[in-house]
Amino acid sequence: MLKRTTLLIALTLAIAACGGDESTSTTEAPATTAAETTVTTTLPPDEPEPPAGEDRSEELLGRWEITNYALPDGGGFTNVVGSDPVFIEFNADGSVSYNTGCNSGGTTFATSGTYYEPESALDNTPEGQPITLGPAFAQTEIGCDGFLGDQDVDLPTNMGAVTRFILDGDRLGLLAEFILIEATR
Repeated sequence: MLKRTTLLIALTLAIAACGGDESTSTTEAPATTAAETTVTTTLPPDEPEPPAGEDRSEELLGRWEITNYALPDGGGFTNVVGSDPVFIEFNADGSVSYNTGCNSGGTTFATSGTYYEPESALDNTPEGQPITLGPAFAQTEIGCDGFLGDQDVDLPTNMGAVTRFILDGDRLGLLAEFILIEATR
């Protein structure tokens, strides 16, 4: 863009300089001066668009065993508890089923855009691909106490906050600003 703007200015100045002198014929058109020329430039957007990637939403489909999740209010990361399988399953029809180890539930999901992997640590473009879970979550209401009861509340809350997913082989990360849920195949 800068080269084109520089070229336009140089051409404008050259035309102005070649406008002729008093000894030239009066049948020539008067020269355009730099003051009479309007140069329009388009500035690039403030934030660059990430390069186009591929849609990896089909790789989400299927059942993922949840292994870890973020505790609320920045309380760290914890392993899942309980003897029942704790999972999230993405279905081709856009539905999601899950089990918290206490209750089972369901919602919907939608992906958009393409998957993006940053090229360097200095690249501040969000990693992964956009995803939305919810907004409504339907869940059974079996009462669970202690850590299992906490997990029963924390997992659906985290699912509702997810904005992107990342994939690394047989590992899935569901994240917002940071990873909220980790799962494996």
